[in-house]
Parts: sequence; C-alpha cells; structure tokens
Amino acid sequence: MPQPTIILLEKFSFYTTCAVARRAVDMGFAVVVVAPKTIPDHLASDQPFEVVRIDDWSSANLGAVYQQLASTRNVVGINTILGFFTGQGLLGMQVAELARKHGLPHNNPDALLRANNKYLMRETLQQAGVYTVRHALAANEAELDEAVRKVGFPLIIKPLVGVGSSFISRCTTLQQAREVLRHYLENVHKGYYAHFFAAHEYQDPRQGTRRFNPLGQVLVEEAIDGWELSVEFVCTEDAAYPVLIHDKLDVTQEAYCSYENLLVTPPVRLDESMQQRVRDYTVDVIRSLGLKNCFCHVELRYDSQGRPSVIEVNPRIGGMRVKDSFKTLANVDYAETFIRQTVGQPVAKPVVTKPEGLYGMMALYPRRGGVLRSITGLEKAAAIPGMVDIAGYAKPGERVGGDYEEVFVVDAWFKGNSVADIQRINEQIRAMVEVDVEVDVVA
Repeated sequence: MPQPTIILLEKFSFYTTCAVARRAVDMGFAVVVVAPKTIPDHLASDQPFEVVRIDDWSSANLGAVYQQLASTRNVVGINTILGFFTGQGLLGMQVAELARKHGLPHNNPDALLRANNKYLMRETLQQAGVYTVRHALAANEAELDEAVRKVGFPLIIKPLVGVGSSFISRCTTLQQAREVLRHYLENVHKGYYAHFFAAHEYQDPRQGTRRFNPLGQVLVEEAIDGWELSVEFVCTEDAAYPVLIHDKLDVTQEAYCSYENLLVTPPVRLDESMQQRVRDYTVDVIRSLGLKNCFCHVELRYDSQGRPSVIEVNPRIGGMRVKDSFKTLANVDYAETFIRQTVGQPVAKPVVTKPEGLYGMMALYPRRGGVLRSITGLEKAAAIPGMVDIAGYAKPGERVGGDYEEVFVVDAWFKGNSVADIQRINEQIRAMVEVDVEVDVVA
C-alpha cells in the first residue's frame, strides 16, 4: 500500500500551510501542497514535501488537480488552512465539496459559505431560533434608509465578508450612516484585503439562488453593547468543543475599523455561570450552522442584559496568539489536531488547565498603509519579565496595509499574575516597539 498522502490547498497562506505540512510529514504522511504560481522556485523546492503550483482555482481545475494527484497516490485527506474567497469560489467550500465527493473527511460545504457570509450567518441563526441582532443588506441610499428603519440606532455598517475588522463603522445618525456607505462604496476596492471580497452565490432552499456582491453591498446590523469576547472551538465530526474564552480588554473603534489591542485568558470579567452561558450559546451557534471537523473562532459580546450575542463566526483558528493559547492552556497542538481532523483520526475533547495567573496577547497595527521601513525594539521587549514570545510579521521593504483594516505587524504572548500585570506588560511593549511605515502618498 502506498504511503498515505494529504493534499493541502491554500492560495493565501503558504508559510502556515508549510508549517502544517512539515508536521504531517513528521506524523508519517506524504504531503502535496497546492499553492499559487507566484510562490518562487526556491521556496517551492526547499521543502520535505511536494509543491504543485497553479493559477486556476476554479472547482473544475481543483477537481482535475485532485484526480491527477490521486491517480498515483493513496490520498487519505484534503484540506485548506484559511479557505477564503479567491474570486473563483470559496476555497474552503470547494475543498469540502471535493473531499465529500471522494469519500474523505470533510467540513459541511454549505455551512462554510453561511459562516463566511455574515448576513447568511445571521439569517441561519434567526431561522434556527438562536439569538442574533436585527440586520439587513444595503447597496444604495434607498436600501440603507430601509435598513435603518428595520435595525435602528446605534448600528454597525460592515462588509458581508472579509477579515481584519476592515471597514467597520458605528453610526448613530442617518447622515453618518449615509456617509459611511458612500465611503465604503468609493474605497472598499482599495483595502488591503479587497481580494477576499469576491462576488458569490448561495443556493437558498427557501428563496432559490441568492447573489451577493461584497464590493457593492454592506451589512447593516444592530450595534451590540457590552464586553467583547472570543471563543475558540475544536470541532470534530459530531462534537463542538468550546475550549477557550478570550476576554478582549481593549478594543478601539475608529472611523472605519475596529482594533483588538489586548486580550486576556482566562476571562476576568465573567464569572463561571457567565462563562457557561457563553459556551452554551456559542455551541448552539456552531450547531445551527452545521460546522464540523475544523477549528472555529467565534466573536461575540456579552451584553448589558447578560445575553451573549454573536458578532461573527470564522471556521478556522483565531489570529494573533490563539495557537499559543491552545497549546499553553489546553495542550492542543494546532497542526497535529488539524491533520487529525483532515484524515478523520480521533480528536479527544480538550481539557483546559487553569493557570496560575493570566495570559495576555496583544498586537500592533499600522494605522496607515505603505512600505515597512523597520520594526525596532523587539529584542528589548523580549526581555520584559513575563514575556513568553514576541515577533514581527513583515520585513523591511514589504508592503503592509492599515488604512482601513487590522494588519498584524507585531504580536506578543505573555504571562502576569493580575490584570494590572497584563496591562503593564502591554503598555511596556507599546512604549518599546516602534513600527515605521513609509505611508503611501495619495495623488
């Protein structure tokens, strides 16, 4: 019998995919990474696995690539790390459909589309009887006025899809909402993540084919008060485990973006009964959508009425230092667990060990896009008492975003005995580390 082979398809995250692929090799699998043709030869060749480069990410071509690879290999699993929209489809959905077609472990393709489209996510929850806020779509001023009548103020205007908290605005007046819509329609194509804002369709069993254009539509939804949180899930074929709750101690809402500056775990503003309410609610969210065999990052608020209320559902592992949090507090190795999900190996229910003290994570984001000149102060910050790890994610000369979105340039994972310790370390990092960007000049 040929060596069992895993195929990993990913257009936007080659380095993370390579890390997972190397772990799979260590676990005894052969691996083929399907990546963009833009990946240079030296990166594609210098790997302990095969790299196949393509420029056609349509479902038809992905199917043809799979057939060619499977004809000479014992394929036991296929998956994607991010699964974002590519302009030729939602990659996560395409890969899940391909895996299902060939009898391999897979996520629910329909659930992946409904999770990635924030309007469909809320519609699904509403139909399932799971609490979600009032919401509507708008593509022009007339539709916006109707959405405002339905949703009320204060409200949030944001993209239907996307990452990095881009183009998120809080509005309290109709004039402000109209200005935000105008700004969005004029500038969304300039965003750092605009390539994820792809037009797509959904086959709605009630309404037939529904077409969405994230570059020309926004989601209008009721603003949620209260504390912002995230819940990190490990999902198997038949279970959804809410493993970690991160308490977002510092979230800044600016004109066209929301910035997550400081998170802490275990949560410090929720007692055990509140935490259980959050877990129960988010499990209902995951089950209503139908997600399985994946990591999942659920963002929500715990409102003034003691009611958890979902913001968004991301069917992938959370950003910043969530992988470190999983490993430190629950002994969950992201890459190994991802591979087990991919090939259908058992994944045990994670057991969280309550730490002595608290763990914090923070990030630095440029507020303007351009070319990175330098990141200074990392070595000094690494010596702060309580620091576990700090790293930069861009090199001098590389382009970074920041005009309308969160773009992680630096993040850190650290430990303290109290909230005051966590806040102090966060402040020290921000004082020591400087990100210098040569800002784009607008003619």
